[in-house]
Amino acid sequence: MKKVLLGTTALVSVGMVAGQASAAEPIELSLGGYHNWAVFYTDNDDAPPSATNPFGEPGFNKGDHDIKFDGELQVKGKTVLDNGLEVGVRIEIEGETQGDQLDENYAYIEGSFGTFRIGNDDPASAQMATAAPYINYLFASNSPSVFTNGLSQYFSGTGRTFLGAGYATFATFPNQTGDDASLMYFSPVFNGFQFGVSYAVDNHEARPATVYVLPSRTILLGTAGSTSPAFTHGEVYSAGLRYDGEIGDFGLTVAGGYLQANKKGYTGGSVLIPNTFNVNSEQWDVGAVIYYGNWGFGGSYMGVDDWRNVQGTDSWAADVGLSYWSDGAWSAGIYYLHQEISYNAALTTAVAGITTPNDDEFDSYRLLGQYDLGPGVSVTGAVGFEQFDDGWVNQTFDTTFVGAGLLLSF
Repeated sequence: MKKVLLGTTALVSVGMVAGQASAAEPIELSLGGYHNWAVFYTDNDDAPPSATNPFGEPGFNKGDHDIKFDGELQVKGKTVLDNGLEVGVRIEIEGETQGDQLDENYAYIEGSFGTFRIGNDDPASAQMATAAPYINYLFASNSPSVFTNGLSQYFSGTGRTFLGAGYATFATFPNQTGDDASLMYFSPVFNGFQFGVSYAVDNHEARPATVYVLPSRTILLGTAGSTSPAFTHGEVYSAGLRYDGEIGDFGLTVAGGYLQANKKGYTGGSVLIPNTFNVNSEQWDVGAVIYYGNWGFGGSYMGVDDWRNVQGTDSWAADVGLSYWSDGAWSAGIYYLHQEISYNAALTTAVAGITTPNDDEFDSYRLLGQYDLGPGVSVTGAVGFEQFDDGWVNQTFDTTFVGAGLLLSF
């Protein structure tokens, strides 16, 4: 997250060059991105539905192998003005057609004062966070690009869509909000330290089609075009602090962040528990990684109160890992992640008929390897084991897999 600082000219100098001929060049665009492919074979628990478990195990009726893709095209551009300020843009276009075709999309102004950014981007706490030193995230335990189990489908099938669908992404990175339209500021780096803050009006990206529509303070559920409670919140305030530096022969990265996603009101529709979603959610994350020679060791923790604005539903996650980068082209690492979700007892009664509080628990173990074939071209392999303890129906779901991938960056 270190920033390149250009000169010492302050913003007030902008007016000093008015009326003068400009020597600055127009913004020039460049292309970059990544193009990753993965193949894997998995052995999932797949017990069929029963009287005590009406949806079966999460792996039920799922395939045992697949081919997956993850990639995007990154359009970047910048120019340096006569007063020394750098002005630029970044647009990320997903490599396959999907609902959110554009990912990060923002403009920025950078100088000796730091960086101001406006646009659709992750909150500051997420951008400044750190975790265990993964050699890549294709099959990672933390925020993987590729899932080898059926947890996303399982959450949807059990009616827990508003709590889990799309978020079998077990992670210690702040993940309650995505690329919301935000105002951001990142400070210059002072002796390895940097901080950042961000503000979003709500959980919507800025798009031309809705440019004249003010944000809603209440959401009408159960109507065409309504927004899922899982992804609906009010203002988002976020802050992060990070240190990257050296202490003797050791390299050190330490980061921490805070995020608050404010509540919205909900009316109409099939609301299970009145006002269940009408609460603020708070989130904290911390992480540290130590580097010595070719080795890196570290981990991270994230805690959430009233997860996704669901009152009484809390979550926490932690990961730890060890990586080794050889003096040649190969690297390897071993990692572990654990996450727990404690659900609102009243909510579980309404959805599943369960009258006692319960927890979902997830454990992930990974052994990863990577070999660099050339600049921007690598192959990777992974062996993993995962265990999901479903507190709703007191069932355990195991996954063992082996996978390989091709990683291309440009």
